Amino acid sequence: MKIKLAALVLLAVTLTGCKSTANYDYDQSVNFSALKTYAWIISDNKVEKSQEFFESDINNKRIIRAIDQQLLAKGFEKVAPENAELLVNFHTSTITKRERGLSNTHPYFLSFGHMFHHSHLGMHMSLNHIERKYKAGSLVVDFVDANKELVWRGAKETRMKRKAAPAAREESVRVAVAHIMENFPPKN
Repeated sequence: MKIKLAALVLLAVTLTGCKSTANYDYDQSVNFSALKTYAWIISDNKVEKSQEFFESDINNKRIIRAIDQQLLAKGFEKVAPENAELLVNFHTSTITKRERGLSNTHPYFLSFGHMFHHSHLGMHMSLNHIERKYKAGSLVVDFVDANKELVWRGAKETRMKRKAAPAAREESVRVAVAHIMENFPPKN
């Protein structure tokens, strides 16, 4: 029984350590509990002739929907920009990253001597360095006050999947935005 309990505790600690959290920062002089309204100020997110597959108006709409859902769930009200206490904007970027690792290209095998050779037991393993390229996407969400001063910023980087279905892309954006918005509004 103690072994099962120890295994469960170890599993819980391992899974807790695997959760990636978003990076965030904010102006500590702002009283976020007094702010209840927001509006969008998307100025430079319009995608024009982008060569990058992930930078599209379709994906921008997903991000806006996910941020709206998070803010509404937190009790914020969407209003016209001239009436908003907070203005929201986001930025995306993608870069190609490299990941290096080791790969075992040959299975382990045993060898035995014969005839005039002494009998011996050996093991062979061949490790090769491999390098994989992948796309990493960053999403940055900004909140500015009525004076156009940045008061909160959250960001998350994630590995992009080129051949994902639209539903999987929607879920990926929703999860990334939820991670970013987890610490908004900050507890003063």
